Amino acid sequence: MKVFKISLLALVLGLTATSIHAQDRTQAVQLYNAGLEEAQSNNYDAAISSFEQVVTMANQLGPEGEDLKQNAESQIPKMYFAKARTSYQQFQQSKEIADLEKAINDFREVISVSEEYGDTRYAPSAQGAIPQLYYSKSVILYSQNEIAAADEAVDRALNLNSNYAAAYYQKAKIFKKINDTNKDGIIDQNIDDMLEWYDRAIQVGDATNKINISNKARDAAHDELLAVGSKAITNGEVDTAIETLNKALDYNSDSADVHYRLAEAYNKKNNAQQAIDHANRALEYENGGRTDKAKIYFELGFAYQTLGDKSNACDAFSNALYGSFRAPAEHKMEFELKCDSTAE
Repeated sequence: MKVFKISLLALVLGLTATSIHAQDRTQAVQLYNAGLEEAQSNNYDAAISSFEQVVTMANQLGPEGEDLKQNAESQIPKMYFAKARTSYQQFQQSKEIADLEKAINDFREVISVSEEYGDTRYAPSAQGAIPQLYYSKSVILYSQNEIAAADEAVDRALNLNSNYAAAYYQKAKIFKKINDTNKDGIIDQNIDDMLEWYDRAIQVGDATNKINISNKARDAAHDELLAVGSKAITNGEVDTAIETLNKALDYNSDSADVHYRLAEAYNKKNNAQQAIDHANRALEYENGGRTDKAKIYFELGFAYQTLGDKSNACDAFSNALYGSFRAPAEHKMEFELKCDSTAE
């Protein structure tokens, strides 16, 4: 009789336990479904909380809750990524540093949570987004003239992604700004170091098929060297000008502006033949009209005059009779060379 009572009690307890487990599983399923609804409403924090609770309940259920646990754990990194993506979109709309920092932190959470749950789906995208955000931060800070902070941000981008062509281009711009000591828009020192950043942007851009960045870097390096070389001519530093302008040709050998400036520099150095060679190349590459070519013809005429070649000098000066070069060209033709005509 006692054995029967004990068996009956065990049965009752077993049925009760089974009922409790069934209720717990039902609650876990309901909580999982609630998490899905929160996700559809973009309430990602609430969804994450629901799925984390499901995992806890599933652990208590043991084998009976294993399927719920796997499903919930699969949702958690997904929710963190959706949350980070929303933060990124918010930054894209606002362009505010605060929203940018939030997006960075959210993507860092994606990486951490993905590691915790052994999920490989979202971490690579998060790891790619963070350096892009630091680059964007640098661009914003640069536009606000916060140069030191912009430099720090782009360094962080490059530390995370050493194959980031746009970041190298940004680094070159910042370096130029820092080394423009008299704030006239032209770099004054450490030019070769600046060129190394542009060169890196070109190399990485070519290697990663970011040709637009490569071209921008080549154009920028050319423009900087042209400006430095032109300034050196104005300052009477002719040898420095020639050296600098020849470097500019490494970035654009067909530059009419550089060849014109080299013609000007060689005329100042009394090297007429070199001046003629560069003036002719400048004319070959110049796509502008007569006024644009007038300055080149003036340097060509000056070089021929230096060589004592009156005919070619007069011919060149006659093509320089436009814009601001009209008066000096007329003076050369009438009073110095005594050309047959100063007519157009």
